[in-house]
Amino acid sequence: MEYFMNLSFIGGFILGLAVLLGSILMGVDNPLIFANTHSLLIVMGGTFAAAMICFPFNHLIGIVRVILRTMTGEYSDQALVTIGEIVELARKSSSGGSLGAELSNVENPFLRECLELSLDGTISDDELEDVLYNRVEIQNVKYKQEGMTFKIIAKFPPAFGLIGTTLGMISLLQGMGGAGGIEKLGPAMSTALTATFWGLVLANMVLIPLGENMSTVSQQDLIQRRVVVEGVMLLKDRKHYMVVEEYLKSYLSPAMRNRLVTSGEAA
Repeated sequence: MEYFMNLSFIGGFILGLAVLLGSILMGVDNPLIFANTHSLLIVMGGTFAAAMICFPFNHLIGIVRVILRTMTGEYSDQALVTIGEIVELARKSSSGGSLGAELSNVENPFLRECLELSLDGTISDDELEDVLYNRVEIQNVKYKQEGMTFKIIAKFPPAFGLIGTTLGMISLLQGMGGAGGIEKLGPAMSTALTATFWGLVLANMVLIPLGENMSTVSQQDLIQRRVVVEGVMLLKDRKHYMVVEEYLKSYLSPAMRNRLVTSGEAA
């Protein structure tokens, strides 16, 4: 396995929390003012309600799985792993092995799917290539839509933060005529503004970065799937494994090519 955790994602999130917590602790006399359940309820609940109006519930559940995949770094170095798997298949094929017999050992689900269609033999090579590339593009569009989902939802928290602040100000002004109204003005305003604070934090530290991260993930997945299609077509033509390896290495950066060579030598 080439990945365990997306350290950049986790590290960035932890750093953001540390900066946020440090700023709160150093910036105010009473940090507990930010633990305002009224503000959090309006921002979190309002954002989730608006998201449910915009998107089907199943789609929202799906993006939770996307977050988990991003956290675990599931897409990290996937192209490198896939090329290694295809080259190994080509090596066995060049030695007279059967690709059909190796299908059950293929870990990449898209590679296994493409190999099954290739070995089925019901469509021509040109048709096979068209079908596989169509599947690549459709999946890439799906990942782009997931990235846009985060960016759309990111519009809601600041708006609901303003709603929470407005409600707090209305409540504040309503009590201004009573005894001690002036003394309560400062604390009440700071409490009201926590809704805007949490709305900005949720949008800019969580949702927008997740949307941008998904744009990167969609590009990584697109490269990995194109590698699969090219590799399957080369396997179908029974190209020598060294030809397959050199051809597919063109999809990698120089640093990743060196890692592939090192992996091959270690094997």
